[in-house]
Amino acid sequence: MKKRERFLSVIIVPHHRGRQWSCEVSYTALRWLLAGAGVLVLTVAILIVGYGKIYWRAGQYEMMRKRQTAMEAEFAKLQQFRTELSKIRTTESRVRQMLGVPKQPDTLSVAAVAQGSGNVAPAGNDSGRRSAARDAGSQRLTPNLMPTRGWISSGINAEHRGVDIAAGLDQPVLATADGMVAFAGWDSYYGNKVEIRHGERFITIYGHCAKIMVKQGQLVRKGQVIALVGSSGKSTGPHLHYEMLVGGKVIDPSIYWINQ
Repeated sequence: MKKRERFLSVIIVPHHRGRQWSCEVSYTALRWLLAGAGVLVLTVAILIVGYGKIYWRAGQYEMMRKRQTAMEAEFAKLQQFRTELSKIRTTESRVRQMLGVPKQPDTLSVAAVAQGSGNVAPAGNDSGRRSAARDAGSQRLTPNLMPTRGWISSGINAEHRGVDIAAGLDQPVLATADGMVAFAGWDSYYGNKVEIRHGERFITIYGHCAKIMVKQGQLVRKGQVIALVGSSGKSTGPHLHYEMLVGGKVIDPSIYWINQ
């Protein structure tokens, strides 16, 4: 005997006057309906998870894109810095070539200045080598460089102990020989002033500087940048006041210059 299909009745009775509504649903149809609803819910859940992953990946991509943009900007700044550094090195090389200083000065030792020599004589009994080393050291301690590029606007006279070299503002001022900084600071007349002692014989003075690049007691090499041209103190315009003393007497420094 065939099993009789069972049904579920759904009756809707309104509170107000109206037509009563009823519906019969078989258990088989109800099972299919519930199964379909489960499949629909599962499909929606899968779609939500899938789209969630897509949105998450899109957010990660946007974050990586921003990081890449920032890295590209930093790399561009680095390239610009390298370009500017290359220009500075080229300018420095040209300035040193104009002033007759072929390379950056080496480190100077206290013993070299005290002994009056910038070079150490080779070991051995070769008197010729020792003599050459002494001559080289003497040249290192002789202020024979023009301290900055320019032209002499004022010479030595009864009221002026040095020469004034007209030059551009902030132009490098070079030590004209190896030595030790005896003074680096403010002077009521010369403004920013540097005084260097070169062994026992020579003293050079650099006045009216815009900025001092060395300190008192510091050892400097010939050609080293010690200051920048300025107009400090009692000055009417950018220039370098340069004095040279030999044995305590003021002399015209230009007679020693080899790079004028």
